[in-house]
Amino acid sequence: MISNISPTGVLDIGSYQSKFIIFKIENNKIEILSKSILNTSGIKRGVISDLEKLTSSIKEIIGKAEDEAKLQIGNIYVAASPLNNFSTSFCQSKNIGGYEIEHEKDVQFLINSGVSLFSDHNSECSIVHLFNLNLRIDRDNMVDNPVGLIADTLQNDMHIIYSKKNTIKNFQKAISKSYLKSEKFIFSPYTLSLLAYFESPLSDTIMTIDFGHEKTSLGIFSNDSFVFSRSIPIGSWHVTNDISKSLNLNFEIAENLKKNHSSCKVLIGEMIHEYVESENLGFKSYKKISNNILNKIVNSRVEEIVDFINKELVFFKSHKQIFNKILITGEGSKINGFYELLQEKLNIKALTVEKFSSKLKVNMQDEFDACLSVINFVQNPYNKEIPIYLKKKMGFFDKLYSLFN
Repeated sequence: MISNISPTGVLDIGSYQSKFIIFKIENNKIEILSKSILNTSGIKRGVISDLEKLTSSIKEIIGKAEDEAKLQIGNIYVAASPLNNFSTSFCQSKNIGGYEIEHEKDVQFLINSGVSLFSDHNSECSIVHLFNLNLRIDRDNMVDNPVGLIADTLQNDMHIIYSKKNTIKNFQKAISKSYLKSEKFIFSPYTLSLLAYFESPLSDTIMTIDFGHEKTSLGIFSNDSFVFSRSIPIGSWHVTNDISKSLNLNFEIAENLKKNHSSCKVLIGEMIHEYVESENLGFKSYKKISNNILNKIVNSRVEEIVDFINKELVFFKSHKQIFNKILITGEGSKINGFYELLQEKLNIKALTVEKFSSKLKVNMQDEFDACLSVINFVQNPYNKEIPIYLKKKMGFFDKLYSLFN
């Protein structure tokens, strides 16, 4: 645990909104100095569409928080989850030949060879997070520390979260044009899952579902390891777009209907909702819509998202995995009836499905969940994540690390 950090920022860049928190840590206590939230410009579908507009958005949101805190910061952590984030798990092994295992030489060899293998097959991608999950000797025997043990083989299970190299570079360019240095580029579904995991028994299996604006992200911790992450390219924006197109409404009215009058539940009885379609010179034009029609549109899209989640979780279903908790966050999670639909349609067993919450969240809106999870990540680094250090002439590890510093 890191006990002291001078005032630092966390920027959560989203396609719809960006959030920013300035915090410090003194004597193991986190203090939130200021926060700000603004609509994002310059990002579409998780990809930067206008660098100058995004840079301007970043300057504005950080400037607002700096004014509130009455200080300036130079370094920030960036929580951004573009649509082209991916993850993979694999195993590397080495023949020991019945000799004693030397930790520095043998384990590091497996890590380096794993990264090199990944690089050879994914030259256009960069590693965002690298996890050393399990060490095994002679295939089946899991060990905490193999040093000094005699074995025929040594195996290392690794998990990698990665993104397109140019996507990361473009986000970093927007940060640097705002006269800031990014300490680390962070995949927020991972840190959300990590925060939930730290606040639960370590033996639990926990899944976090972030139902965001343009995508839905999953993260799973199990047996003290981060084992799974996915991003599905459908989010709350698609629900609003369906309402807008199906009912021939402008996007603002469709968004209002989604937030305030829709549900994932299709009701038996018919309800008629009346709303102001337009207003001109004091005269209001009213339009009526069936709530059942509205709910059927919402239900159809949200069920599609749950179907995608089920497809991603087929491995866990086949192994009859029971989740202790499924925690829900994100803009789309506020749609009425989402929790019930998820419980009904999700083809895995879960002891509880509940709203994401944290001991860190004191008088904070749900929109800041990702920022708070990054603050926890900074204070409590996950011991199975492998830092990617930058040192001259150290090879591939260093080239990767240079992308984030």
